[in-house]
Amino acid sequence: MEKHGVTARVILARKPDLELVDKISAFVGSRGCSDVRYTIDPKIIGGIIIYIGDRIFDGSVRSRLENIKQSL
Repeated sequence: MEKHGVTARVILARKPDLELVDKISAFVGSRGCSDVRYTIDPKIIGGIIIYIGDRIFDGSVRSRLENIKQSL
């Protein structure tokens, strides 16, 4: 499935440094995205959430805590 021209939406708890921006660009670029739109949302506590088309890559601390909570 081609995703060229798709914009990745990236949500972070704080502004990313240049090294993280490079890693994010490489990650979304390897999935065919040509553009990245960043949003800062402290509610995710930490980590990152990336939306590419209909795929979600959720590495947020908030989701990890929810998973732990549900497993108890």
